[in-house]
Amino acid sequence: MLLLLPVALAGCHGGLPGGKQNEQDGGVDQRADMRRPDAICPADAAGGGECPLNFCGELKVGLPSNQFPQSGADSLCGGRVCKVGPELASNDGFQLTCVDANMNAKAFGATCSPDPAAGMRCADDSLCIEAAGFAGSPFCSQLCRNDADCPSKARCLEYPTPALADTRRAMVGMCTPEVKIVGTVCLREAVCPAGQGCVLYGARTSLKICRAGGTKSAGTACTATSECRSGECYDRDFHVSGGQNRAYCSAACQVNSDCGPDQGCVRLVVGNNGSGGDPLDDLVVGYCRTLFVPIAAMGCATDAQCVARQDGSDTCDATHGLCYRKAAAPGSACSSAGDCPLDGECGIGPRFEGGYCQTFGCDQAATTGVNACPGTNSICGQRGGPDEPISACYEKCAPNGGACSRAAAGYRCESIDTIAPPSVCLVNTGT
Repeated sequence: MLLLLPVALAGCHGGLPGGKQNEQDGGVDQRADMRRPDAICPADAAGGGECPLNFCGELKVGLPSNQFPQSGADSLCGGRVCKVGPELASNDGFQLTCVDANMNAKAFGATCSPDPAAGMRCADDSLCIEAAGFAGSPFCSQLCRNDADCPSKARCLEYPTPALADTRRAMVGMCTPEVKIVGTVCLREAVCPAGQGCVLYGARTSLKICRAGGTKSAGTACTATSECRSGECYDRDFHVSGGQNRAYCSAACQVNSDCGPDQGCVRLVVGNNGSGGDPLDDLVVGYCRTLFVPIAAMGCATDAQCVARQDGSDTCDATHGLCYRKAAAPGSACSSAGDCPLDGECGIGPRFEGGYCQTFGCDQAATTGVNACPGTNSICGQRGGPDEPISACYEKCAPNGGACSRAAAGYRCESIDTIAPPSVCLVNTGT
């Protein structure tokens, strides 16, 4: 235990003006919750070991929209409460500090008042806030980096901090109960009123609401995000318009019919950048993707051009410039998208030995139309995790009749989830 004391004394320090390095907080600590009440803990050190944690990060102004520092949550305080503290010595933000909770503090979401006489104080008085659209109804909140830091049925929304010396304000994430969020929650543009798109509520949450945007609906050609109801304008590779590539208004979706003409609903991993502080990192959503190839001159015009590519495709969809394999169906072996049906993808993984063609955005109740799976021997389903939040098409099978077409490669009739009867062809991995 003695080895931990130097770590606490040499810990990192807050970026506050006027602080003295390794200044003690009165000499001997007598906190009842400390493992060693006689530990000497510098007031400006991070803490740890025998000492309470003092800091939960920094909050800066002017950060790029895709930069979310690992700061601002109670989980970083080791049992204490994270709050916005003093202005940093660099004058570009605030120190986030860990403090002891107020005695008899109200729970998250409870009605609050910073007046001690009212007996309605939050863990810290600065956490008694009002949500937009709910003036006069303060509630107890807590700092957050993204939705995962918040209690159930709450979202991490941004609120302005007090002004810095130069009048700028930082935006701090604070957990907000869903019942205190104004707006129509949506998963796809199709449920929104005319003239509104289904867009992210803010920078730190995956919650989407209906909001007015541009005038163009999903599937309409665009050159700027401001033109679209959704605020999103992409080519087939989900690149923004650059003048040369053909881009179209995208939108959140669950099935293909949620999208515009010449679009399909596909599964997209947003912000796959390995940054856990980014609320959109590894977020999986359904998004409308155009069938038109980005550069018209790069698309096919004849079947022969597809065959010449030697990527498994043999047929040209001349309207969109896409090559595909005409005989392919969900469950067909593949090594690339060219081996699969039109707008299909080649899935890989332990359940997809040798590759597995799939199409997405189907509706399990549809038998015809854009939401139905292609071919006569396919079925729409959703494996928890690999397919969510949309559904995908698989090779269909019956548990007591007919083997899967790729039985020799290890495919068997399997259940798509823990309660459904066997109905899809997958490799049995024993898990």
